[in-house]
Amino acid sequence: MPLYEFRCRRCGKRYEVIKGFDEDADHDICPECRGEAERVFSGAPAVEYHGSGYYCTDHKTKSEGKAE
Repeated sequence: MPLYEFRCRRCGKRYEVIKGFDEDADHDICPECRGEAERVFSGAPAVEYHGSGYYCTDHKTKSEGKAE
């Protein structure tokens, strides 16, 4: 599920919320003052990786697959 950043229009607090794709991702309610909050678009998206990862050993080397 995506992680969204919000800023309250009333108190200015910034916070993050995990919302599903079917939920309204542009508006939220501030947990501090219960005011209306708007979505903040930051430079880099929040990404969370799971699993063992990807290594250089996970693909063919230059010598594999070539006829000699």
